[in-house]
Amino acid sequence: MKAFALAVAVLLAACTPPTQRSGRLSPDIFEDIPAPKSARYIYRQHESFSYRSKTFRCGKFLYEYQGDVDDAVRFFKDTMGNPPYSWTLADEVAPGSGSTTLVFTKNTDRCTVDIDRVPRPELKRQKNVEIKVRVNYRK
Repeated sequence: MKAFALAVAVLLAACTPPTQRSGRLSPDIFEDIPAPKSARYIYRQHESFSYRSKTFRCGKFLYEYQGDVDDAVRFFKDTMGNPPYSWTLADEVAPGSGSTTLVFTKNTDRCTVDIDRVPRPELKRQKNVEIKVRVNYRK
């Protein structure tokens, strides 16, 4: 029984998907996490997932977006604070060209949004952006 409790604690602490498919993991996006309309949700081999218990939730949601990094940043900054989402912007880091990290908080939850320009030679468009949204995810 102690081993089971320890395994659950480790999963909750790191909130990384287990190697075996668990009935608790879901591809469902949390209802208070918006995405730009033209963003395409990516769910394959647990690149995106959510986990929810009575007292804790954790998720990682990956999107492909055909637009400017600045447009995606503006979307999250303009949308996350409004109802029904109601997040508070806590930090913004733009370490280099084509990359921004936004950190939002709500109650005890923390949401990190990484927005990065990524080269995709197979696509002819120049504006290829990856958006990674992590809720209570410490990795």
